[in-house]
Amino acid sequence: MSYIDVYIEHNSLQLNTTFTYVCKEPISVGCRVRVPFGALDLIGFVAAIDVQPRISTVKEVLEVIDKEPLLNDELMALAMTISRQYVCSVISVLKTMLPPALRPSSSKAKIIYEDWVVLNDPQVDLTPKQRAALESVMEQLPMKASVLRKRITLANPLLQKGALRLEQRVKTSQLDLESIPDTSFSLTSEQKNAIEQIEKGTKSVYLLHGVTGSGKTEVFLRLAEKVLTQGKQVLFLVPEIGLTPMMIQRVKARFQTKIAIYHSSLNAQEKYEQYLLVKNREASIVIGTRSSVFMPFCDLGLILMDEEHDASYKQDSMPRYHARDVILERAAFHHCKVVLSSATPSLDSYARAYKGVYALVELTHRIYLDMPRIHPLDLKQEKVEQGISARLWKAIEEALYRHEQVILLLNRRGYLPVVKCTQCNETFTCPDCGIALTYHKKEDVLMCHCCGRVFTFDHTCPHCHGHAFYHMGMGTEKLEETLKLRFPSANILRMDADSTRKKNAHAKILKEFHDQGDILVGTQMVAKGLDFERVTVVGILQADAALMRMDYQSAERAYAMLEQASGRCGRHEKEGHVYIQTFDPDHYVIKSVIDHDYISFFKKEMLYRHLGKYPPYVYLCTVIYMHKEETKAMQIAQDAKDHLSDLVVLGPISISMRQQKARVRLVVKGKDRSVLNQRIWDLVQYHLSKKTTVKQEINMYPLGLEE
Repeated sequence: MSYIDVYIEHNSLQLNTTFTYVCKEPISVGCRVRVPFGALDLIGFVAAIDVQPRISTVKEVLEVIDKEPLLNDELMALAMTISRQYVCSVISVLKTMLPPALRPSSSKAKIIYEDWVVLNDPQVDLTPKQRAALESVMEQLPMKASVLRKRITLANPLLQKGALRLEQRVKTSQLDLESIPDTSFSLTSEQKNAIEQIEKGTKSVYLLHGVTGSGKTEVFLRLAEKVLTQGKQVLFLVPEIGLTPMMIQRVKARFQTKIAIYHSSLNAQEKYEQYLLVKNREASIVIGTRSSVFMPFCDLGLILMDEEHDASYKQDSMPRYHARDVILERAAFHHCKVVLSSATPSLDSYARAYKGVYALVELTHRIYLDMPRIHPLDLKQEKVEQGISARLWKAIEEALYRHEQVILLLNRRGYLPVVKCTQCNETFTCPDCGIALTYHKKEDVLMCHCCGRVFTFDHTCPHCHGHAFYHMGMGTEKLEETLKLRFPSANILRMDADSTRKKNAHAKILKEFHDQGDILVGTQMVAKGLDFERVTVVGILQADAALMRMDYQSAERAYAMLEQASGRCGRHEKEGHVYIQTFDPDHYVIKSVIDHDYISFFKKEMLYRHLGKYPPYVYLCTVIYMHKEETKAMQIAQDAKDHLSDLVVLGPISISMRQQKARVRLVVKGKDRSVLNQRIWDLVQYHLSKKTTVKQEINMYPLGLEE
């Protein structure tokens, strides 16, 4: 019998502490237990054993769920670190670390098992027919019971007599993609130099800044190859699910080995299977998105983070961690190197490389041709038809005539971004969020792209009962329709959040485009990591939209999206042309893209960040207060600002509502990360002490400000 400390399954910061129980069974840190908590039975994680009870009456553990720890000492310590850094509950981190089937939740997903047949005792007494049946399958064991019964009719007698026995194993799924040939090629002098710098360097973190098409992935593969030969594990991180199929194919073609894949489109069973592959060391390579940073590595030798600038690496719900911070912690524990890679590095990372905190490694030239030619299309002067300029229409027609491919980027999904009545000017808005609803023609519904709610649309104005609406703006769905009318014989594909909802949709769309596609229309997901030989034209519609956001990161995000999209064409032996539709061709972001000049953009943007006192010159935290009554939220926010009088605090200011509740935001700035962190923890305790019904949400180090 021992006393143990347990984190219970409740995300509230008010309960972000351990509770002591007595356990009569052997138990280890990192195991799950079922415990009484008030009138409830909850599941929790053991945080410490053999502790001194803090009260005289201690309740008993109801059930020990795990015989062995689910999380090792490294991951338990990492959970504490993330909790401290991001001002979130420890249990929220522990739940995030595990696949859904293992999370400490009363309503957890169930693990699915299946029967396998294994050899038990081949010497038992069998009839001649039974002996012949056993010998016919003995070499293929173990095998699924369902397969065995199809192969031989005497399976049951062999099991009953004990020659064979059943064993339950976790059901496995087939996640393999279509195989491709290995595309290994001779390294350029820049690539050789980059690999040598990283392998022989003494820094722990390297920023690989390479222009699009410069062969960064090949550098990744060569670095991984050496680490794998040492018997260590490698983590490949990609920001989007859509990029995993291409990375998986490249890695499988090179190494011809089992790979663990981990991303959000896998179901609970598939995630559990992939988790076990790593835990049991059946796979030495992991390819995944943000959540794969928590895989149970035991001997991690290298971490490769592709498109490190991407905002997808920051989680937008509690715990609001950034994957880059997590991998730096894991690399320090495993004493392995980290390579951050991008053609458009985040200002944070490049500033660290500039100062020598990271080692900067550069690839300045493409493998094949020069960078694509950029053609700015000034919409104040260009002739525009159906949202596309005449010059871009002509470029598309000529590319199709030459049997080349086109990618069109429009970072707005749906058919119409705004539905507005022509008679009374009523705009359809989300009752929960207060923002304009987007019309989706295929489903004939209105959708809120903020909260995801879907509303039926009877094409009648609820205000004046009119039936005529302005057709203002255009989304990817309408652009696809326009192109199909213009080019009826062309194979036009769309890639956005709507067209990729189904399982493996990303891979299917990319394969079809590679094999027989003519035009690929999509949101920003088509701007990242795609590599197709026949793409010679890229068109970027509404390039100014990203620059119009009232956010300190708007220019950085716009530059990254435009430069990355430009890099999708002319990557092989055919020259690429990029057409950017803009009302402001003289904007410094547009000019930097035209010249493919990251350094120029970096210097200008850093000057603005310094003047405005924004990252990377300071650290930020946003604190949002929610309540049905805006005045109450505003009052609590003002009180919080007064409590943080020693820091720079912007606000309070009202922003868009959520769940029919008003929201008020504070932006807190601090030059010292540890001081800011401690003061926000103080603010949490101060807020809890007020016992108010106003909800408080903390986002440490946000990548942008909500509007």
